[in-house]
Amino acid sequence: MGYLGNNLATLVCGVFAAVLTGLWYVMVPMFSVLDIVFLMAVPIMWFLTFMCWIVQKGTDYSHHEKGSHKPTYTPEGKIVKQ
Repeated sequence: MGYLGNNLATLVCGVFAAVLTGLWYVMVPMFSVLDIVFLMAVPIMWFLTFMCWIVQKGTDYSHHEKGSHKPTYTPEGKIVKQ
């Protein structure tokens, strides 16, 4: 699972989105032509960050449920092998 709990893609996208958001306020007053570039790039990166986070949450949930199955018993009280 690693140090980040399989959230490396979320972290990378989030850091890149935060850097783009910060650069937007620095670059656009100097070069107004970049406004349309940042207007498209920043929301897309935040959306990708959110999607990476949601998908990882779903994957963690589905794998957690499969690993913690309860034993199945027969009417005689014996455990059924799965």
